[in-house]
Amino acid sequence: MKILSEMINSIEIILNHVHEGIVIADRDGKVLYVNEANERITGLENSKILGKYVKDVAPESSIPEVIKTGKEKLGVKTRVNDRYVISNIVPIKEKESGELIGAISVFLDITELETLNAKLIKAQEKINKLSLQLSSFMGNEEPIIGKNAKMQKAFSLALKAANVNSNVLITGESGTGKEVVAKFIHEKGTRKNKPFVAVNCGAIPENLLESELFGYEAGAFTGASSRGKPGLFEQANGGTIFLDEIGDMPYPLQVKLLRVLQEKEIMRVGGTQKIKLDVRVIAATNRDIEAMVKEKKFREDLYYRLNVIKIDLPPLKERKEDLPLYISYFLNKLSSRLGKEKPKVASAAMKLLLNYDYPGNIRELENILENSLIIDDDGSITVEDLPEYLLKGNTYKYFDLLKERWPKLYEVEKSVIEESIRVFKNKTKVAEILGIPRSTLYRKIKEYGIKC
Repeated sequence: MKILSEMINSIEIILNHVHEGIVIADRDGKVLYVNEANERITGLENSKILGKYVKDVAPESSIPEVIKTGKEKLGVKTRVNDRYVISNIVPIKEKESGELIGAISVFLDITELETLNAKLIKAQEKINKLSLQLSSFMGNEEPIIGKNAKMQKAFSLALKAANVNSNVLITGESGTGKEVVAKFIHEKGTRKNKPFVAVNCGAIPENLLESELFGYEAGAFTGASSRGKPGLFEQANGGTIFLDEIGDMPYPLQVKLLRVLQEKEIMRVGGTQKIKLDVRVIAATNRDIEAMVKEKKFREDLYYRLNVIKIDLPPLKERKEDLPLYISYFLNKLSSRLGKEKPKVASAAMKLLLNYDYPGNIRELENILENSLIIDDDGSITVEDLPEYLLKGNTYKYFDLLKERWPKLYEVEKSVIEESIRVFKNKTKVAEILGIPRSTLYRKIKEYGIKC
């Protein structure tokens, strides 16, 4: 391989000053040359590589294949020791005869890129998981979960409940998303292609609730359809019935519901034949059902029949760490629905939103944001775009609002207090001169960050 050696000698000084690693092998696959960058990139000592066959020192290398086929291989990723390199490998041919006399591999270290890629993949997995969770508590999709430990526990239980057919009892304040969780359980389970029927037990008059739930036969009562009517349990056959506000169900009807749960069959009002059903029951209430059991306002046996899997949804005020997530989600959702660009939220407005307790929970938050989006006309939700009651009943700091809306007044008041303290050097005297209680002065000093 005299020709190849001469070629290498003529350009060796250049090869040793390039950043990329270079390996040249003869047509037998024996290493004739490696540059200084090779040792830095691969960690292999050049002295232990020269004169050795490529297949022995770098088994994964594609140099032997290029020598055998005479065809170049570009963009080849190879692992060498604990490093990753990407190589372009091309055959070397004698100029006059075109005879293949060896191959050259030029490569770069991509280990850091591989590490970064692995991190990106993990990040994408987290994003995908979060995207799965990010859906409206008011919609037909999956619940917003976030970081709150109680919500994580509730979501975990909901996933487990989806894989079985046991009865579920969901508790939580109004607006926390009980029906959405019920739908989530249904849609993740084996009944997802069957009906999901929701009924609010507190919204149907007591005298009609039985016939609504269990149906009635023709002529069962005055005003009844001449053809009779199947009830909600029959409509849910094969699927899931969601009994919302189960705590409002009249005590006498609780007995009939218990029988349905035990016997898996119903009898229509005015009917004589029993109808076998396969219905999964998910119940929900915003009331203290255990207290109702103790007070004999809710049947204990029915409670235990329903309470096989209990999922408790915390109020929004107990999961404020996730408010930014909810706010961002709803702004995306509502902006799309209203045909507007997603607005920014001014810092003062955001602090109001983050400090409010939301007695109406998720439902109230969505309503507030929808109202603000409709009012907003400059692409930024400010304090003026929010309902007035948020400011009146909020623990939001007066100083932040002052700084946001009247920055000059904020600076003036701060300067007056600072100057008064500098001159009089007595906080009691300063409070007297400014006509404010000492406690107010101390609070203002703290909020303004005044050093004294």
